[in-house]
Amino acid sequence: MVEIGTPNCGYDRRMSISLLREMFEHMVVAKQAELIERYYHPDFLMYSDGLCQGFTEFRDSHRKIYASAIGYAVEYDEQAWVEATDRVAGRLWITTSRPGEKPTRIEVVLIAAFRGGRIYRIWETTWPSWRNVAALETY
Repeated sequence: MVEIGTPNCGYDRRMSISLLREMFEHMVVAKQAELIERYYHPDFLMYSDGLCQGFTEFRDSHRKIYASAIGYAVEYDEQAWVEATDRVAGRLWITTSRPGEKPTRIEVVLIAAFRGGRIYRIWETTWPSWRNVAALETY
């Protein structure tokens, strides 16, 4: 098995669905911004709902939002996973919540590409768009 963050010349299931799930559990739900470097490649780019964001902007935005009172829950569409050697496509729902506000359930359809055991690219679309969710207004 390849460890996260080490170079990988071949296919390893750890670089796919299980790595994505692990990232959501340990980093997003647990709000552990210090794990961003563990899961994301330094040349990372995210394309999401009309926004293109590089590693530094992504890291800094997540540090800021994780320091807030926001909470996350993640559910997966187990029938929607598709994986190739270095890519995964899937469908999931992220529910955001803050004290005193109604939670928002966001549907996410994404493709993730991996390089060197870390997430290198994300292409995603969300409904409703996370860019219009009050709990994420400081992102």
